[in-house]
Amino acid sequence: MPGVDGLRAVPVERPERPGAALRVLDARSGGQVDIGTGHRSPLRVFVEETRAGAAAEPSGLRARLVADVLVRTAELHGGQALLGLVGTGATRETHETRAAVLGIRPPAASGTLDEVARALGGRADVYVTAGREPAEQGVTVRVGEVRPYERPSPAGLDALALRLALLTHPHHQPVAFTPEELAAAHRTLERWRRAVAHWAQAPSKPMCAEILGQALAGLEEDLDVPVVLDALNRLEADTGLPDGTKFETFTYLDRVLALELTREIGHATPRDPLT
Repeated sequence: MPGVDGLRAVPVERPERPGAALRVLDARSGGQVDIGTGHRSPLRVFVEETRAGAAAEPSGLRARLVADVLVRTAELHGGQALLGLVGTGATRETHETRAAVLGIRPPAASGTLDEVARALGGRADVYVTAGREPAEQGVTVRVGEVRPYERPSPAGLDALALRLALLTHPHHQPVAFTPEELAAAHRTLERWRRAVAHWAQAPSKPMCAEILGQALAGLEEDLDVPVVLDALNRLEADTGLPDGTKFETFTYLDRVLALELTREIGHATPRDPLT
């Protein structure tokens, strides 16, 4: 049955998208380029290691996040992706700890450009950087600068609220967060987790075809995660769709968002408020 906004559930476990490819903006050529989804051979994604210094680190972590989303998107399409971290490794342990807090997976290989290429069986298909484009690489995704915070972050902020706040902005654009924006992301994260825990109590239902189509099309078009977030906001607000449909759709797309939206399952009751 359609919801109040005309959304419909569709009985699929994984949406079929024959011939779907990922398209990204290549910083070297300035044009859109299609890349594989890792079906015929693994998609090799190299990302530049976070550089030392308080000013550079947030931007470097954002590059790691974009690479993480790219790898997860390829996997969502049923492909295989290999992540390599390029850098000197002087402060790698500290950087890996901070990346893990943001839900960023560890790399399959790390080291110099040549070392990573040898370990992963070839040069990068996509190189993600917060700095200059490297020489002799193929498709390059350059992320926008994250400017240092002007004021301290709100007390008690969930670390994944920063991930959500970063995902809210197109990754090419520079960002400068305020405590108010981070607090709003924190509240959204808490609300979605409560909602998912509530919906988990309902019988499973098919995912919503229209929302999935919108979200996957956004990911395929230059990793446009804000489109995914808009789709989920629309789904959340539709009072005509079954809770089971909302649950399945939210948790499926969280495989890319990695916001731990199922964290509160088991802590909700039928009377839990969703706002």
